[in-house]
Amino acid sequence: MHGDIALEIAQTRKGRVNRRSSRATLSEPPTLRDLRLFASVDSETLSRLALEAKVETFDEGAAIFRQGDLVNAVVIVLHGYVKVLRIASSGDETLVGICSDGETVGEPPSGANETYRVSAEAIGPTSVLKFPAARFSRLMKESPSLCAAVVQDAKDKIAALVTEIEALKAQNADQRLASFILALCPPGEEQCRFRLPYDKRLIAARLGVKQETLSRAFAKLREHGVRTETRDVLVESVSRLAELCD
Repeated sequence: MHGDIALEIAQTRKGRVNRRSSRATLSEPPTLRDLRLFASVDSETLSRLALEAKVETFDEGAAIFRQGDLVNAVVIVLHGYVKVLRIASSGDETLVGICSDGETVGEPPSGANETYRVSAEAIGPTSVLKFPAARFSRLMKESPSLCAAVVQDAKDKIAALVTEIEALKAQNADQRLASFILALCPPGEEQCRFRLPYDKRLIAARLGVKQETLSRAFAKLREHGVRTETRDVLVESVSRLAELCD
């Protein structure tokens, strides 16, 4: 998807962050339309957004933005994973969520001088698409279709959070892990192999369990045809695994 975005990338370095960024002038608005957020946005608005688009890439652990910073960009993941964190005054971190390809990170500001309520960090090599926040907010006011798309995106995020809360309250660790693995299985395949998208420490945090509890859950899933070796996974029967979640 993001390979279709015609960009000249100028590389800069800040500490251990390998960040590449450039202004994006997209010749075909449908390139943006491929992104979930813009699927229903009118072509004129997409063309105007394309003039402001910028791609940046980040290495493992690099901060995309930090909690408390002024909101200066609307961020969409193009490739990779981004962990969203809430940091307490004590310095303790809570994993709020993990965003992947096509998902927005945070939300556009509704006014001036708003700050990020969370921090966002790259999980492995990650590329994101950024739009200047002020410009994006102005276009939302001028474009009903963009405004509706942002509202729908927010509703989808709320629905996903409700589903996650339901799983935390209604499912045990084995079922939560089974659901997580099922979501990674390619559609229509009864048997599949794949690599976990990130390490088990993050999976445990995402599922709301301790690492030792996750290890026990992986061990129990062997009875349901799930074999693991480090981050490599073999699911012998998707339908059999799905029965565990019912």
